[in-house]
Amino acid sequence: MRLRTFDYRHAELILARKCRLKTEIEYILCRLQLDTCSYILRRQPVLPHRQIQRAFEETGWFAEAAASPFTGARTRFDLSKEGVAIEIETSSREFLYRDYFRFMLAESQGILRVGIIILLDETLHEADPYAFPAASPRLHDVIYDLRCLSSWISVPIWAVALR
Repeated sequence: MRLRTFDYRHAELILARKCRLKTEIEYILCRLQLDTCSYILRRQPVLPHRQIQRAFEETGWFAEAAASPFTGARTRFDLSKEGVAIEIETSSREFLYRDYFRFMLAESQGILRVGIIILLDETLHEADPYAFPAASPRLHDVIYDLRCLSSWISVPIWAVALR
């Protein structure tokens, strides 16, 4: 897959230098082959969210890791590793706000260095409009949100759209 990205507060630089995870993340996402064609018609579909999560789990990322020791099972990241948390958003734009709050919570407690939001690019939505909800978040939504909320959100965030 090809990637379109948005770097907020030098997240890419932090991933590349301090965490050394940027190359690993790009490798996983670029070799990913999402089965997006009519997955909705299958009896037991494997949603893109689960396909992405599984690809990271196979390379040592932890799924459903707690965002804070104080919130228990209610606040979990889709994936995490070495101070980096990944949230995969393919269904609804409103979930982006939950992700921003989780990132801020974990950063305030010293758990998180960088947050990553993985989305599906508009081209995938256009290719199969029936397979993806109309309310799915887009990269431009994240860019708009982070620019509008920049005085509140101090967490470095790297937004990645899969094409």
